[in-house]
Amino acid sequence: MSRSAVSVVREVVAEAQDSQITFLAAAVAYYGFVSLIPLLLLTLAAASYLGVESVGEQIVELVGSLLTPEGSAAVRNALQDASGRSTATVVSLVVLAWSGLKLFRGLDVAFAHVYGVFGARPLAHQLKDGVLVLGAIAAGVVAATVAAVVAGFVATGPFVGVVAFCLLVVTLCLVFYPVFYIFPDADLTPEEAVPGTLLAAGGWTALTGIFEAYAPLAGKYQAYGILGAALLLVTVLYVGGTIIMIGAVLNAVLAGRTDETDVHDEVDEPDSAPDIAEMEREVRALRAELDAKTVSKDDLESDLKTYVRTRMRRNHARGWGPYLVLLYGTLMTLGAFYFLSGGWAILAMLVVWLSTLGLYALMLLFGVGLNAAGIPGRILGWVNDRR
Repeated sequence: MSRSAVSVVREVVAEAQDSQITFLAAAVAYYGFVSLIPLLLLTLAAASYLGVESVGEQIVELVGSLLTPEGSAAVRNALQDASGRSTATVVSLVVLAWSGLKLFRGLDVAFAHVYGVFGARPLAHQLKDGVLVLGAIAAGVVAATVAAVVAGFVATGPFVGVVAFCLLVVTLCLVFYPVFYIFPDADLTPEEAVPGTLLAAGGWTALTGIFEAYAPLAGKYQAYGILGAALLLVTVLYVGGTIIMIGAVLNAVLAGRTDETDVHDEVDEPDSAPDIAEMEREVRALRAELDAKTVSKDDLESDLKTYVRTRMRRNHARGWGPYLVLLYGTLMTLGAFYFLSGGWAILAMLVVWLSTLGLYALMLLFGVGLNAAGIPGRILGWVNDRR
């Protein structure tokens, strides 16, 4: 099923962010920068040994065109200085072997990360990939050089620039195709490595043009000198490494090779979270059940107030009874002595005393009767509480 260019760009951007290609490009740029000077020294030494110094001069001129004037002069002096060249050649061989190994291993790991190829691969396998890529690059460079020599004799006039541009693109395609085809270790078809190769070749061609246009302008500022040239070269290599990694991501997206990474991620993905709406319904049901089994605060307060008021009224009624009887007897006795005298007063006092005693006895009997009437209810409540 065909995909639109916008969807492809979105997938490439998402995969590039997930694969952290800028970090991988930084490692490639560092090892590429470390490998540059030793590679030039070894090339110049080999050219001198074979008696083709003109090739060495052309290499110096080529490198000089890709540097600022200060950097070009420094590289030219370092390469053309005959003193200590043998020692420098040996050191360059060691440094080139180390940095080249790191460079190709870094590319191998970077491509494996983009394509989702997990698991540690043996060093011999990585070295084999590096040797194959290096040999393919060398063959591509030789073929492009032969084509350039032939074109130099054929192309004349205004077509020289066009021929040079086309040869640069072809050379970069020949250099990058083995990188995109061998390093992924994902059983690619030859066609699957083409989009990234074209993107990298076009990107590096544009980058070379921008760098060649900017280098003379940067040479006008003498504040940084050789340090500025080195920083500029590292920046260019970093951008170039990023372009290569974007090409790898493009190949992986177009070929659908990123699914392997997705499968790996799904294995480690934890169980999905439960449905939030379902959890809310269960919580509400549990809360309603607890509320049904729990006494309401308002109802409890109302019942307590009613109980307290009832007990207070009962206590008041029981406490005031003897005082009311005593008040009755006192008032009647004072009235008898006030309104009567002699034996009638004594007789009235006896009547009042007996009536007071009888009233008190009636009140006691009434209270005992009420308590006796409430005994069955209390017994029933006690039985219910014991159940």
